[in-house]
Amino acid sequence: MSRYDAHRGYAAPAHDRPRLMNLMLPWAAGIVVTLVTQLVLAVLVWDVITGDDVSTMASPVRTVLLLHLPSAACVALGVWAAAAVHQGASRESQVRHFIAAFTPAVVIQLVIFFSQGSDLTVITFLVQLVVLVVGCAVGFLVDRLRNG
Repeated sequence: MSRYDAHRGYAAPAHDRPRLMNLMLPWAAGIVVTLVTQLVLAVLVWDVITGDDVSTMASPVRTVLLLHLPSAACVALGVWAAAAVHQGASRESQVRHFIAAFTPAVVIQLVIFFSQGSDLTVITFLVQLVVLVVGCAVGFLVDRLRNG
């Protein structure tokens, strides 16, 4: 394909694009799915379940059940979406497929870590790290089971 065919609407095949461009769509899908599901989770938990009474979240069991497990599910959905969208020859490479699938979740988690600043304690760091690892593992496992 010549450069003069671009105005006619012909797209370059996936193998002709730079490798970084093959990762942009999975990253975008992973970020959008993770952020939208986290938003739905926040609205559901804080507005519907707890309402104005924050004391309902005082129990560690309720915190795990209402915040951390659903958050891991949101990360898993984001990783699954990123891995599912990743196509082409780039998908055949395990390293590139890992980068395509896990980068959105890791970047979002790093933004969360840096936004907490001095409020980040060791226990919150470890809990959020476990949520990230479990979500990434489940999302990638679902993608592998879906694709055989």
